[in-house]
Amino acid sequence: MIFKYSILVVIALLQSFSLYSQKKTYKLKSEIFCDVDSFPVFRFDTLDNKEVIKYYLIKEELVSVNIQFAGGYDALTNFCDSLYYNRKDYNYDELNARALFTILFDQDLRIKEIKILKRMAYNNLKYNYDGLIKKILLSTEGQWIKNDNKSKWYFYFGYFDLR
Repeated sequence: MIFKYSILVVIALLQSFSLYSQKKTYKLKSEIFCDVDSFPVFRFDTLDNKEVIKYYLIKEELVSVNIQFAGGYDALTNFCDSLYYNRKDYNYDELNARALFTILFDQDLRIKEIKILKRMAYNNLKYNYDGLIKKILLSTEGQWIKNDNKSKWYFYFGYFDLR
């Protein structure tokens, strides 16, 4: 009889703890982005609506996305288009393609790395478009503005149109 009562007391205590205890759950969503050669470039973590980007260098580094091209996105597009169309080897071949890219900057806004994450509607068999994109994006150095001075690394994520 004592055994039955002790089991009932334990069950009642467990139910009361489960009903009145604070249920704090954290939702972590993590996604790793790789370049066209399948090497990891950065990880995007979301923890209870807080977003964190970690870039893969030798080790993972926190990066800030508080950076923009001087004049905004349209100025970046116009600058890249002017270099794309005015190169010596431009053959007027319309690709209508796009590349997803990242640029990693240090705290002095020097470009440290440019990665092509995804090619859309083109490949590098006929021409080294990845090299061309990297060369054009590298020429944007010195034209970027950071919106804070808190980070050691800055990160830009965008599209390059191969028209």
